[in-house]
Amino acid sequence: MSYLLSALFILFAFVSVEAQAVKITVKPNSIYIEKTSAAQNLNFDFILENTTNENLSLSEVEVSVFDSKGKLVLRKFIDGNGVRPSIMTVPNRELEPNKSLLVFNPFYSFASDAELSRMLYKFTFETKDRKKQFVSETAVSPVFYQTKTNLILPVKGRSIIYDGHDFYSHHRRFDYMFAPIAAFGFSTNFMRYSYDFVPANEAGEMFQGDEKNNVSYFGFGANLYAAGDGKIVSVVDDKPDNRSFDESQLTTNRMVLWGNYIVIDHLNGEYSLYGHIKQKSAKVKIGDTVKQNQIIAQMGASGSSKFPHLHYELQNGADTDAEGLPSYFRNFQRILGAKTQFVKLGQIDSGDIVQR
Repeated sequence: MSYLLSALFILFAFVSVEAQAVKITVKPNSIYIEKTSAAQNLNFDFILENTTNENLSLSEVEVSVFDSKGKLVLRKFIDGNGVRPSIMTVPNRELEPNKSLLVFNPFYSFASDAELSRMLYKFTFETKDRKKQFVSETAVSPVFYQTKTNLILPVKGRSIIYDGHDFYSHHRRFDYMFAPIAAFGFSTNFMRYSYDFVPANEAGEMFQGDEKNNVSYFGFGANLYAAGDGKIVSVVDDKPDNRSFDESQLTTNRMVLWGNYIVIDHLNGEYSLYGHIKQKSAKVKIGDTVKQNQIIAQMGASGSSKFPHLHYELQNGADTDAEGLPSYFRNFQRILGAKTQFVKLGQIDSGDIVQR
């Protein structure tokens, strides 16, 4: 009997060590469900920390979804099975000893009627020779975020959401654990729920003429409006509209990414950030109170801007240390080819054509 107990103790000790071989941290702290007309989207990350002295490779990720009664709703996984295995959709899977890796949540969209009370994630890792395997688990309980601020689209007329925050957007795929990015002090994805508004004509064209010339874009100089009531807490509008910024300044001021920008504090824990505004176009100053639909600036191409557009996001703070928040807009039109759909309250994302 003593031999059996000793064996069980050794086995238990082995499993405990194995289970902690890779530490999992979920970011951000609050996991939100973003509701669309057809789905529920989840936008969060995993930081995987290899606490061993071995090189490990992520070989499988599994999620089990449970309802409020603890009953299994569904189970999904990505692994190494098949000719072009699904695990390859996670581009960085190699974990060096005592190093960390960021993985975007690979299960990002669920049916609108699925109950997502608790989600258990299981990560499986292997050594290079595949002789050892490690399993780590973590659970999340996402909640629906109800936007507190009464928001309208910050741009009038027809715009295409050139890039939003869907799984494939550059806003979503901001790897703040990537060494060159982390070196500047970035520690979270402040762009997690961002939008790039680009005015377009009925054919979807964003410019006419030389695309290198800002004035060729329909949106350059277009008025920008306060999406909701609030107080101005940040204004910068002295940067040129040259589609660039000085990277060396990132170590002391990460907001230089936006070039010229305005931040509105909605006085309820939510902030609206307007990035890449036109030089010398700000109509407000710090401390001003603004009302919804008030003109605050013009669309430009300052900072890290590919071309003239408005970078807009709702977040829980005024700078790049903030976390993004889901935003729902009121009373706009969604353009669906020859049809137009009026939206009383809804979400927008990459590729959508909208107007107000």
